[in-house]
Amino acid sequence: MTRWKLVAVLAAVTALGGCSSGGTWAVKLTPTGLPQFVDAGCGGPGITNAWVQADGKDIWRVGFAQPAKARELAVNQKLEGAEKVAWQQPKGDQPLRLSVQRDDGSTPVVEFTLDGLKDGKVKFEDAYLGADEFAKKREQC
Repeated sequence: MTRWKLVAVLAAVTALGGCSSGGTWAVKLTPTGLPQFVDAGCGGPGITNAWVQADGKDIWRVGFAQPAKARELAVNQKLEGAEKVAWQQPKGDQPLRLSVQRDDGSTPVVEFTLDGLKDGKVKFEDAYLGADEFAKKREQC
């Protein structure tokens, strides 16, 4: 690989926020079995919209008139100043896609299944992790 190609690849990786498509976002289940979305970073950009899609269709969505500094969102959570589409329960093995639109223009994505989150698993950095392993990787703010 030439030096210029290497520079181009490194620039693209940096522009995309690293190697992980989800950036700092993770998905886990609440005690009631509903998805909870967690920003594992500290002090990131505000959230303008977040949605989950199954087969290209929204099954949950929340939008904010003003960017929210929330670090956690759950599908059953009441959020002040938010417009919301209620959760539509998918099949456990159905591929789902969380997208989080931030006020810096980025839109991290996390792909997961509800079945993959069973037994306390957390989808983070393109892998299903145990809760303890995720806690070690999550930034403490």
